[in-house]
Amino acid sequence: MTVDFFSYAEAVPTQKEFALCDDHDQKPVRIEHIGDSEHQVAVISNNRSDYSFIAVDHNIPLKKEDGNDDKICDAILLTNNTVCFIEIKCWRGGTWILQASEQVASTIEHFDRNHPNDQHTYRDAYLCNWKQRNKLLNESRNELKNKFHTDYRTHLYIANVIKELV
Repeated sequence: MTVDFFSYAEAVPTQKEFALCDDHDQKPVRIEHIGDSEHQVAVISNNRSDYSFIAVDHNIPLKKEDGNDDKICDAILLTNNTVCFIEIKCWRGGTWILQASEQVASTIEHFDRNHPNDQHTYRDAYLCNWKQRNKLLNESRNELKNKFHTDYRTHLYIANVIKELV
């Protein structure tokens, strides 16, 4: 079954910054103002008008080959030039990065199968953890970042603020 990810996209209102909120309540991630809840990851958009948002988890039916639900990332942000895959965790401890990276990888594979001719020039992925937002995240996972770049043509970031997309 072909899934058109872009049919789920919604425009993001033009603003300096916004937040992606994941309450981990089996509902899709949503956009809100920064400070509206504690379960947020900030996105710096610098008043650009070309941002779109796709809630993926609990919204787009992506299945494994055996027909069971696949583990997928929470959201995708789009600009005219960039597609950005995002997974938001709320864990303490170190194993969240591995699970989050697997969910993003799975979503990228679905995206590539459904959109083999996608024309976005840049591909990013962010692994975020709002439980550790006051902690400097370990961004020295070079082996994992290199694997994402090689296997998925995607730059991987481990951060709690999503910088302005190209």
